[in-house]
Amino acid sequence: MREITLEEAEIISGAVGPAGAVAGGVAGAAGYVGGLLGGGTFKTGGFLASVGTGALAGAISGPAGIAAALRNAGVGFGSGVIIGNADRVGA
Repeated sequence: MREITLEEAEIISGAVGPAGAVAGGVAGAAGYVGGLLGGGTFKTGGFLASVGTGALAGAISGPAGIAAALRNAGVGFGSGVIIGNADRVGA
């Protein structure tokens, strides 16, 4: 494996930020929607906070963060459904 040059590093720097932000935003939205399906009520501020927090985390965590965000979107959705239902029945 070879080392990259400074010129190559400048070309690729920041390339994962937008993709990570999208993946993180999707994961945040999935968790929020899961909570709604579990019995929560929609609030614009809460939804935007979930998406924004996920997007920020995805943007700064790099390539590994993109894969983790996409994998965790399903986990967040399922967790939201479970927690929302547990809250609704008073558990």
